[in-house]
Amino acid sequence: MIMNAPSASDVELLNAPWRSQDPSRIVAYAPDRACTLKALHARIAAWQTVPCNPEQPIALFEPNPWEFTCALLACWHLGYRLWLPGDNRPETVERLTAKGALLIGTLPGGWRPLDNAPQSVRWGELNQDAIAVELFTSGSSGAPTRIAKTFAQLASETDVLARTWPLAEGVVISQVSHQHIYGLTSAILRALCEQRPFSLATCSYPETLAQYLEAMPVSALISSPAQLERLPTTLGATSYRIAQIYSSGAPLAKSSAEHAEHLLKASVIELYGSSETGGIGWRRQHQASDWTVLDDVEIKVVDDLLQLRSPRLAQPTQWLMHADRVALHDSHHFTLLGRADRIAKIGGKRVSLEGLARHLEHQPNVLRAHCVEIDHSGGRIGALVQLDAAQLPHDHATRRALIMALRDHLGQAFEPVVLPRFWRFVEDWPVNAQGKLTQMTIARLFADLDDRKRPRWLGERFNTPEQVTITLEIPERLAQLNGHFPARPIVPGVVIVQWASALATELFGCDAWHTLERIKFPLPLVPGERTIMTLIRSSATRIDFKLESRHGIHASGRGLHNSLPLPQATMPRGGNAHV
Repeated sequence: MIMNAPSASDVELLNAPWRSQDPSRIVAYAPDRACTLKALHARIAAWQTVPCNPEQPIALFEPNPWEFTCALLACWHLGYRLWLPGDNRPETVERLTAKGALLIGTLPGGWRPLDNAPQSVRWGELNQDAIAVELFTSGSSGAPTRIAKTFAQLASETDVLARTWPLAEGVVISQVSHQHIYGLTSAILRALCEQRPFSLATCSYPETLAQYLEAMPVSALISSPAQLERLPTTLGATSYRIAQIYSSGAPLAKSSAEHAEHLLKASVIELYGSSETGGIGWRRQHQASDWTVLDDVEIKVVDDLLQLRSPRLAQPTQWLMHADRVALHDSHHFTLLGRADRIAKIGGKRVSLEGLARHLEHQPNVLRAHCVEIDHSGGRIGALVQLDAAQLPHDHATRRALIMALRDHLGQAFEPVVLPRFWRFVEDWPVNAQGKLTQMTIARLFADLDDRKRPRWLGERFNTPEQVTITLEIPERLAQLNGHFPARPIVPGVVIVQWASALATELFGCDAWHTLERIKFPLPLVPGERTIMTLIRSSATRIDFKLESRHGIHASGRGLHNSLPLPQATMPRGGNAHV
């Protein structure tokens, strides 16, 4: 039986347990320091000095978990209208400003309090029917849109998690963004409600994660496929005290789930849901591949599509049609079959983009695939394919042979006109900080089709806040190849430097390079080559770069700037949110 919406008498979130009178209780923890309830109250009071008109929306973007939590609770108890944008990119800031929002946190020009204010916290009540936050969708199917969540909906999310998997003793460590529903409820609100300390840093990098795991017992590791798929084997050298690992954002590959459980010696629970629906189901692949419905959710299948009722919906008693296709085993278990709303019409023929992707995923060595309609040359299909590192093509000949083999396979089930024309092969699935393959990312993957001066961008990874590696492929029709040279085209060195400079500006926010030093071009760079560009912010005025392939180093050097901004506390691309 589906549960009614929670009431203030039986849900911890609505009782605001962070108002506890024990000022010495630890609410946030790091290997080198701890923050008490007294410190939390002082910082909430500081954030409550925000100069806001009560009718004006507040847009909060704050990657620091401590400051985010204090600002969130400050606005809640003042009754302010709170928006949580998913990023602080210029286009996001422009949209927020155009809608009249007051920017706070690390948004450009955002307001932040000074030292803790010498005043008491104003503890306004939390009304279960009031809107607690307005979240933004990830942009995976278009421009981000706002989704309102009431206190009752958030309370339902934390309540069902606590009821299903009560937190053991220890710290709740997060690897994901709290600007979205999964990180917000699982990493911050659940810790507050069950009175477990949350981590004072988002452990995006393996080094940070290892420091936390080695220093303290962990009640829950809030993670994602993007993080769990990249766990270094060096983490397995130490025995950790982890009660539970959670993953959300996309289905986790079984091999990755097994890898994470083996390394960290804890079970991996995958959560299935969305920003719109909240949590729907879960699974542990070590036990079963199908999904189990959470105990307060009802589901049914109509024309292969999932329908559900849940207290986390805006209308809890009404059935909601979901875009996912499922096979229902019984009232509590189902298998995901893919999305049903991705149909393209190519050359007068209708084709399921999900069907194309599923057929590609049946090929040996293909880990994952995604097909999209590309508005280029009258509209054709583009395919993004994740391969084992050993199977990636590194030159024109092997790339062409791989494409022909994949097209031959698809040709057995699909007409030639609908087969993918444009192919992008990646080692890591290029998701954003919320774990989504967004329209913006897809546009970057295929941007070279409309700008022939660009290399093919195939993903990037921040190894540390000061070092990023970008995978680039040299298009055979690159405009700068003209004249260099007819018999054997090579990429001019000045073009490589321009690419390095543009990427440095984009990723580190630095100004234009005014001086180049130690520039070298040891090997020629030819069309079809798969390369890695490494950028290192080595000082306040210097970025070192290197471009290399399996053949060796093609270019290296450094660019000098007038100044560089301080490192931004932003999530590296590749974090996570709900499915």
